[in-house]
Amino acid sequence: MTGGSCMHILVVSDSHGNTSNLKEAVLQHPEVTRVLHCGDGEADVVALGAAYPSVRFDAVQGNCDVSALFPLQRLLRIAGRRIFMTHGHCYGTKYGVESFLEQGRKDRADVVLFGHTHRRLIERQDGILLVNPGSIAGRFPARTATYVVVDLADGVVTAEGYEL
Repeated sequence: MTGGSCMHILVVSDSHGNTSNLKEAVLQHPEVTRVLHCGDGEADVVALGAAYPSVRFDAVQGNCDVSALFPLQRLLRIAGRRIFMTHGHCYGTKYGVESFLEQGRKDRADVVLFGHTHRRLIERQDGILLVNPGSIAGRFPARTATYVVVDLADGVVTAEGYEL
C-alpha cells in the first residue's frame, strides 16, 4: 500500500451467540471495512453480514460451530499481506501456539489469527504478528469482552486490543 493509506480490520472470536457485543465492536470502529471472525460464532457472522452489507465478513469454523459454514482455516491476502486464520482447536492451541505458528511460517503469513482460548494475545514471533482477540462475548475465563483491530499500513502491520 502506498500514499499513507491504511486498512483497518476488526478481529473477533468466540462470540457464542452474543451478536450485541459483536455489533457494538463494529459500531465503535466505523473505519473498519472488514471483519475476521476466528470461530465459534457462525450464526453471528451471518446475522451481522446481513445487517452490515458494506462490511466484508470472513470467518473460520470453531469447535462449537456445528453447521460447517466456514472452513477450519483460511489463508487470506489483504492489502498485500498474507493472513492465516484458524480457530485453533485443531492445532492444540490450549497447549501453545507452535503448531499453527509453523503453519503460518509454511504459508509465509505476515499475520496469524486464532481464537479458542478466550484470552487475548498480541505478540510477534519470528517476524509474524500473532493475534488472539480473546472472546467478544466476554466468556470464561476472562469475563471481559475483548477484540483487536489490525492495521495494515505502508509496510507496517500493527494490532491494538480493545475491551467492551
